[in-house]
Amino acid sequence: MQVIGGLAVIVILPLVAQQTQSASFVFTHFETSPEATGISSKPYAVILSVLLSNYCLYGYDTAAHLTEETKGADRTGPAAILSSIGIISVMGWAYYLALTFSIQVFSLLGYFPTRKMGLC
Repeated sequence: MQVIGGLAVIVILPLVAQQTQSASFVFTHFETSPEATGISSKPYAVILSVLLSNYCLYGYDTAAHLTEETKGADRTGPAAILSSIGIISVMGWAYYLALTFSIQVFSLLGYFPTRKMGLC
């Protein structure tokens, strides 16, 4: 059920966006913002963006817990764990692509000079 919900968000998010970014913007534009983040290296920004898809690994250990109750756990357990990591990594990458394609005004992301974060 979580995969279906994730797919729904991945598909609907770019569809409801008023405008979407071009593929060249999504795959070639790196905003490092060294004055805000302290990161000025583009290769480092690429590495961080690839790692972001792995932050979606919030439930991969469920397969390990379920193997205790299955037959042939010595074979099905590792396969279930590896497949869940693979599926979640692909879904996380697709989710971040949907988010970056749906960015409306990139210059305003995270920049609120007259407001304190979390307060309107």
